[in-house]
Amino acid sequence: MSSTDIDSDLGRARALRLHLDLARLDYLRLLRRLAETLTAVEISDRTGSSPSHVSAALAEAADIAEPVAGFSGASPYEIAQRFADGQIPREQLVDELARWDYPLEQGTHDDFDALVVSVPGSFDEVTDAAGHGLIDGATYDEILNAAADRSS
Repeated sequence: MSSTDIDSDLGRARALRLHLDLARLDYLRLLRRLAETLTAVEISDRTGSSPSHVSAALAEAADIAEPVAGFSGASPYEIAQRFADGQIPREQLVDELARWDYPLEQGTHDDFDALVVSVPGSFDEVTDAAGHGLIDGATYDEILNAAADRSS
């Protein structure tokens, strides 16, 4: 296998992993909504999943935040993931991340190893998304400028 083939396969594996992560979030959120009107056994019977799988998934779903009203995700990072997966266009990404209500407090250093601990929902998530290749530098700059304009 050539290095070009390996690079291509690695890119495809990364894209598929991202897609699976988002599909899992959507699946867990949907199961949680179904559990508001159906029992785990009814969900199991109707989806063809085992009762133990549905119960475990519902337990996991309890810790998953719902998307924020008016946004395509529960966090800035999830919104960037949905963009990278092709679920939302760039214009929507920029709009949503410019409008996000970022907390005023900044990340802090923990007491053990001097790593910065990010505040959930902070602009650090946008920075992480750029660092992980979910958004490019020009998009990051546009979001940063639009968010700054909005807050001033």
